[in-house]
Amino acid sequence: MSENIEEGCIQIVTYIRRRRDLTPAQFYDHWENTHALKVAPWAEKHGIRRYQQIHVCGKMVPIAATASAPNAISKGELPTEAIEFDGIAMFLVPSLKKFTDAFKDPYYVEVIEPDEREMLDKDGPGSGVVASFQGRMIDMLHNSQSAIGAQGDGYRKAFEEFERGRSG
Repeated sequence: MSENIEEGCIQIVTYIRRRRDLTPAQFYDHWENTHALKVAPWAEKHGIRRYQQIHVCGKMVPIAATASAPNAISKGELPTEAIEFDGIAMFLVPSLKKFTDAFKDPYYVEVIEPDEREMLDKDGPGSGVVASFQGRMIDMLHNSQSAIGAQGDGYRKAFEEFERGRSG
């Protein structure tokens, strides 16, 4: 089992909504090929361990932004019925405080936030953030190997016996 420097980090999962005048293809292209390039140096500066995009759409009932999405500003009451989201942004951070403090950085304010206006539904619920969740990240598998150590040995042996029984 190798040491994992990400163990105990906070995983932030944010559901975002595209500007309604953009097609999904236009939104995904801008998010991946323009916005991400602007976010990367800011994320590196602030010790963000991972920034990932999931290009997916679906529906969910909006949830008031938690402390994990300081860029989400609710204007009035949120809808009580499901609305579309167009992607999921995931951040892995060593601390929530460091992450939220990063949104005060002049680079975020002057470069990233204006770019968010080019792609997110800033006039919609949560300023384009439909919901955001945070939680402690706990690896169970890392780099294709168990991250739970000796705790899993009994089940590993049972799994191996099960596999032998099925192949024999």
